[in-house]
Amino acid sequence: MKLDRRKFLKIGAVAGGTAVCATAAPAQARERREPDPNWYGMLNDSARCIGCKACQVACKKENKLELEATLDDKEKFGHAIYDSPRGLSEHTYTLIKLHQGEKAEEATFVKQQCMHCVDPACQSACIVGALKKQPTGAVQYDAGMCMGCRYCMVACPYSVPQFEWHRAIPSIKKCTLCNETKLTKGEPTACSTACPAGAITFGKREELLRIARQRIKAEPERYLDHIYGEKEIGGTNVLYLTRKNVQFAGLGLPDFEYKAVSGLTESIQHRIFQYFIPPIAVYSILGGIMAYNQRRKKNAGIEGGEDEY
Repeated sequence: MKLDRRKFLKIGAVAGGTAVCATAAPAQARERREPDPNWYGMLNDSARCIGCKACQVACKKENKLELEATLDDKEKFGHAIYDSPRGLSEHTYTLIKLHQGEKAEEATFVKQQCMHCVDPACQSACIVGALKKQPTGAVQYDAGMCMGCRYCMVACPYSVPQFEWHRAIPSIKKCTLCNETKLTKGEPTACSTACPAGAITFGKREELLRIARQRIKAEPERYLDHIYGEKEIGGTNVLYLTRKNVQFAGLGLPDFEYKAVSGLTESIQHRIFQYFIPPIAVYSILGGIMAYNQRRKKNAGIEGGEDEY
């Protein structure tokens, strides 16, 4: 039977797809993961934040992160005069941002960082287990296991993980909740210790929720009656309060549903890469194509013969 390349590709694709589907059960979202009462976290109160950036500086010192200067600074002085990051990066794990209201007194500052989700999407997307939820509640990254696929960056609904684009051997960078330097020693995070306004409260998640509810009840005219992170995308260990007239979306905290996406992404990823079936199928097809072409060329007695269509 005469077999041209197009027919061979069709047969190979069907065979490869059949092999994958035969061994992989349909991806289904698993049950919701509940928070551990022993997990630590932080309550960021934007109604109390004064925008001093003491937390940002403390984070830099604790993690030994480089300063991010503007190009004007470097051109004028040859070095950084002050740290001026515009967003989270491999050099900035914590960032204070400003929400400008219609009036000057309505300005609200908000702290941006890793949310340390109850059911982390970054962990579920990582096929090598480089990101894991720790017993302390922190989501920690293991550079030794990372293969650089950057799926965690795509999966994170808050766009937190940052890639070291300018390094020959890059890693993923993000807030660690001071897990190794503080939490494992029973100490609070560096940013919460540095805050002079009481805008960052460190503690166990359930205690933070209790404190947040108390503040809303005590000052209903000041706070919006909602604790961000209590249930969003399955819950987070970093929680937020905001002023009554400022919505969380205005502070850069998206209005997500309560359902976590991690269960579905995890099941899809694990099924796709189970036993490395897709790579094996692809390489088998490519190898077959190469062998087929070489055989045709040999039979035709010429190099680079024309394909049949």
